[in-house]
Amino acid sequence: MSFLTIQSFDERFDFLDLDRIVERTCRVALEHPEALYLFMQRYTYFNSYAGSWVARLASSIGLSRELFVDRGCEVYDEADRGLKVAARVFAAAIDEHGDRHMKGLPHRVLAQATLKAIGNYGRLSNERRNMFAAIPSWLAMIVTETGHGYQGAPGNLRELIFSMGFHAASELLADREYTTIDRIIRHEHRDSGFALYLRTAQGTVEIDGGSVSSWYWIAVHGQHGNSGVEKDHFDDAAAALNLAVQYRTEPAVTLQEWFFEGFGSFVDIQQRLFENICRECANLNPEATQPAVVLFA
Repeated sequence: MSFLTIQSFDERFDFLDLDRIVERTCRVALEHPEALYLFMQRYTYFNSYAGSWVARLASSIGLSRELFVDRGCEVYDEADRGLKVAARVFAAAIDEHGDRHMKGLPHRVLAQATLKAIGNYGRLSNERRNMFAAIPSWLAMIVTETGHGYQGAPGNLRELIFSMGFHAASELLADREYTTIDRIIRHEHRDSGFALYLRTAQGTVEIDGGSVSSWYWIAVHGQHGNSGVEKDHFDDAAAALNLAVQYRTEPAVTLQEWFFEGFGSFVDIQQRLFENICRECANLNPEATQPAVVLFA
């Protein structure tokens, strides 16, 4: 039995509204090659922690295995099911640490290839790229906050369920983010700018001693007209909650509310992440169609 439905999400969150800041950020970034690089630098940096965050949460659940018990099992040592719950979360960490279609490369390396390709397209010097690598305080704070939201607390049911909801939001929103990024940057502008460069000049880059697809990191997570691994990871996150409900005695609605508290917490972080990236790109971009100060009026 599933304790989460599409309706239960739609009643709480306006996903089309959440998509608007992602789309706006992509369009502002596309107005100048350096803005596009800045956008991808911030986005790849934030996502570089994803595998470790997920592994941390799976570990916290696994260390709490006696919280999740098969009540129909009469032998105590045969009844704990915490690792079964943890495995559904950890599935995302497996993909992040070694992509099965790209020679086992971590997604961080694949993201670096995408960032390098954009830097090459914009003809950015190494010095210029390193300048953009300086992490602003707002992003450092968001990364710290996200790490806290992901970690859970071994032995604390409410915090674990909260973090499972936090994780589910990161996967569901990422599925929408990547498809939007692919749609706007590669599909809608396929005959100009970076998309044309990808198709005609540089489909791969050399990184970490090998040749890596310049756009695979985006496409494997989600692409225009087709979901990627993020959708699978969200399905696993939802399955983890269903198992948690199955192995607890609290009413399902109680665990659902804790789950949605975590989900909403990540939604807030995601919105602030893209709002700040959008402002930075607009402030950098000499060809911006509107000043940054009115982007969020």
